[in-house]
Amino acid sequence: MERALRIAAALLALALAACTDKPFMGTWTIGRADPAPWVEAGFVPDEAATALYVGQTVTFAPDQIEAPGLLACTNPNYAFVDVPAAGLFQGGLGDDAATAVTRAKTLGFGANVATIKTACEHDIAFHMRDADHAAFALDNMIYWLKRFR
Repeated sequence: MERALRIAAALLALALAACTDKPFMGTWTIGRADPAPWVEAGFVPDEAATALYVGQTVTFAPDQIEAPGLLACTNPNYAFVDVPAAGLFQGGLGDDAATAVTRAKTLGFGANVATIKTACEHDIAFHMRDADHAAFALDNMIYWLKRFR
C-alpha cells in the first residue's frame, strides 16, 4: 500500500508539472539589479531592498515559488503569455510602440517577449530574454535572473 501511495504521488506530481508550459520551472539566481530605464537621472536605488534579492535564488515549482521577499508564493496560477514590448514591466518602457521596442532591444528583449504571470499576491511578471535569462521589475529596478544549471 505504501509503495502504491508513493507511485500515485509521483504520478500526480508529473501530471501537475505537465499541466503548464514550463519555460520558467526550476531554479534561477538573481544576478544583478539595474535602475529601470524609466527612472529619472539621479535616482538612488534602495540598497537594502536590492540586497534582499541580488544573489538569492528563485525556484519555480508547480505548487509554489520559493524566493525572497515579495517573490515568494504558494499556489501560483501560472499563465504563459507573449507580451509586446510596450507591455513589459507594466508598460514602463513607454506607451509608444516604437519607443518600447527600442528600449526592449536595448535590454536584450525582442518586440514580443515570453512572459510568466503568477497570479500571486504581488503578481510580479517574469520576462524571458532567452531560455536561460529573465527579468522582473520591482521598485524601479530591473532584476536579472539566470537559470541555475
